[in-house]
Amino acid sequence: MIKIAICEDEKDQQELLKAHIEKIFKGLSIKYSLDAFNSGEELLENYSKDIDIVFLDIQLNEINGMDTARKIRFLDNEVEIIFITSLIEYALEGYEVRVYRYLIKPVKYDDLKEYIINCIKEVDIKNKYIIVKEQGSRIKIDINEITYIEVQKENITMHTLSQIYKIKGTMSNIEKEINCSRFCRCHKSYLINLEHVESIKQCVAILESKEEVPISRYRFKDVKDKFFDLIEEQLC
Repeated sequence: MIKIAICEDEKDQQELLKAHIEKIFKGLSIKYSLDAFNSGEELLENYSKDIDIVFLDIQLNEINGMDTARKIRFLDNEVEIIFITSLIEYALEGYEVRVYRYLIKPVKYDDLKEYIINCIKEVDIKNKYIIVKEQGSRIKIDINEITYIEVQKENITMHTLSQIYKIKGTMSNIEKEINCSRFCRCHKSYLINLEHVESIKQCVAILESKEEVPISRYRFKDVKDKFFDLIEEQLC
């Protein structure tokens, strides 16, 4: 179930969005819920942290869309926010509140569909976990917390943002279990989460933590292409 909120004070634009969204989800065969709000104040008063996607008009009365987005980010660091605007220069301010997508009025069906599909992928990744067994204990790990994985024979070291796990298994099995396009086999012994890669140099990936993960010469082009594809996708 994908939960969507629209915050738009122009009735015709609100109805257009509703019609497009209904058609898109009917074609995707995915369940969704949709709530519409006429002001930033109304949205914030009724905001719940299980909302997945917010379509937010920037030029609202009283509290505008940018200020509304700031307050939403204080409440919810995970929700996907998409700005709706008639002036593109307003949308460019969105980087401050991690809003990288915007739609120009009147909203076009194909643009909206592309954004919704990308957001659904983001939501699926955010909600994905794997279970690993370490020293007899079963541990639930959010795949978004994994930075990279290395293997020596059947000894796997899983590096996350908070700690390191030592488990038994094979890289191919871990890769299948994670099953996420954000992860890339950069070396026969290494699997990296491209989400945590800051830059790529010849034969090495620099993580946000400044750790360096080797990239084999034969996989370098593929890893580099996937890294830049991810950046482009997030900016669409």
